[in-house]
Amino acid sequence: MKSIPAPMTLIMLLIFTTMVGIASTYPPGARFMAFTIGFPAIGLCLIQLALDVFRRRAPEADDSRDPLKQAEAQVARIAGRRVHFEMPSENAIFTETTYSEREKLRREIIVWGYFLSLIAGILLFGFRITVPIFLIAFLRGQAGTSWRNAVIFGGAGALVLHILFERVLRVSLHSGFLIDFLAERFGG
Repeated sequence: MKSIPAPMTLIMLLIFTTMVGIASTYPPGARFMAFTIGFPAIGLCLIQLALDVFRRRAPEADDSRDPLKQAEAQVARIAGRRVHFEMPSENAIFTETTYSEREKLRREIIVWGYFLSLIAGILLFGFRITVPIFLIAFLRGQAGTSWRNAVIFGGAGALVLHILFERVLRVSLHSGFLIDFLAERFGG
């Protein structure tokens, strides 16, 4: 039995397609945000699936296309003997990294954790609170930036989101069910 190519991509495609399908029944103002996020995400998922299928069908690359092997061959012709270049560890970013199944699973769980936390945060606390916290947590936890940079970029991302949607596009961002409940309950 063949394994399914990119199960994460298929799941994301299903989520975004469902989101757009449900949002298409809403009035134009209500479906704007879902369409803004959904259609590009669907396109990116389809592109990723196409790339995955293409990579599976592509034959293994021969050494004649490897620039390092080509350079070795040229130097060998000039020197009259075989030459082998060693790739220094600084260039390790250019090599493909293979991960164990356990590491792949750990990374996928982290991605799902971030994604589901973002969705839950937006639903409960709204965009204004969730986006800066999410950006700070992601930049600090995954990207390893300093606290100062994480706070600056988190705040800048929230500011851009606010200016773009609420000022320029005049779209009211979701304020969060919990925040709405507390505001209604305590008269805020």
